[in-house]
Amino acid sequence: MSWRKHMQLLTNARLLDGTGAPPRPNQAVLIDGNRIVGVGAEASLNPPPNTPRIDLQGKTLLPGLIDCHVHIWGNPDPDAKPQRQTRIPIKDNAYYKARNLLFALQAAQDTLAAGFTTIQDLMAPNDMVFPLRDAIAEGEFVGPRLRASGLCITLTGGHGTEYPEMAIVADGPQEILKAVRQQVAAGADVIKYMGGTRAAFSPPFRGRPGYTTEEMAVGVEEAHRAGLRVHVHAHSSIEGIKNSIRAGVDSIEHGFPMDDEALEMMAERGTYLCPTLSVNPAALDIIERGRWAFPGSEKQVRYLAEQAPKMIEGAKRIGVKIALGTDAAMPGVYHGGNARELELLVEYGLTPMDALVAATRNGAENLGMLDDIGTIEEGKLADMIVVDGDPLDDIRVLKDLSCIPLVIKDGAIVADRRM
Repeated sequence: MSWRKHMQLLTNARLLDGTGAPPRPNQAVLIDGNRIVGVGAEASLNPPPNTPRIDLQGKTLLPGLIDCHVHIWGNPDPDAKPQRQTRIPIKDNAYYKARNLLFALQAAQDTLAAGFTTIQDLMAPNDMVFPLRDAIAEGEFVGPRLRASGLCITLTGGHGTEYPEMAIVADGPQEILKAVRQQVAAGADVIKYMGGTRAAFSPPFRGRPGYTTEEMAVGVEEAHRAGLRVHVHAHSSIEGIKNSIRAGVDSIEHGFPMDDEALEMMAERGTYLCPTLSVNPAALDIIERGRWAFPGSEKQVRYLAEQAPKMIEGAKRIGVKIALGTDAAMPGVYHGGNARELELLVEYGLTPMDALVAATRNGAENLGMLDDIGTIEEGKLADMIVVDGDPLDDIRVLKDLSCIPLVIKDGAIVADRRM
């Protein structure tokens, strides 16, 4: 981290605070350590004499962006050299897991440099992702604030079983209850179900419902008793999505397709939608290039891509809360390219302000962290990005790293592109 002072003052900012309120010009933000202690006109903040200042020269100041759905260990490049397994003892599974951990650290740093100061990983080996999370939190490495589910919980034959080191197979309420308790004890920040749909890209179960409502509900109740939220992989099967909503999960991941009944259920219950729109155009591009790794599923991918814009239109019309998530690590969805999701949210019908709220305030609420992040307000952690341009005029400015001269996390500059 390039600097940290006891108190700092950002001045002359055009403030977009993440709440959805209109931009406010000529604002200042006073930071004490890693917290915001004042927001408003500079004259009203009364900073101590000789407080270090950064004049933002009218540039836009936003909360640090939040991605609620990544897989930080995964390489999304379809042309990447595959890892070659070997029987040589020094290159056993632990060796390749260590290689993945090194990749994950670089991916995390690329994500932070792009202005995403908080991310949530929703499926990884416990013994890889939890040490990475803790090392970043304790300042051993620079990276985004990382929340992690560790192992996902899935049913026999369900999605996730193709990655045995990243999944707990549990069938029936008692096994699911035990699996949730296992992850709570292991230090998970969130519980990830692969519950709403069976393996969407693998016949013969493609697009069929996964867990029953009764199975999921027991684990949801246990997770909530432990203070953890539950996010569920659910797409392709509308009935599977509805089962998940009825079970009381906190966030539907992916979601497409979705009918009005499901969306109305989500709006009534306050269930979040984390749509991960980026996966569809990226997959279509890779299919066109002949590099798709799931042969036989191309028709399914095209169907999901057609349904995603309809889902966003319905969610906006009915009033479902949307939080940004990219599914970074899926083929063609790159770590550090997370702002592509903002572009797609706008392309599919949200206003730029709605998209920004999805990536800030709503993202924080979806992670259960709104007390600390998501908006620029007194008492919040000092996570902010400076933007040379107006994302309300063109959301794509957030894809251009040269237009993000400063990224600040916990009151420290972690990316500095000022000339």
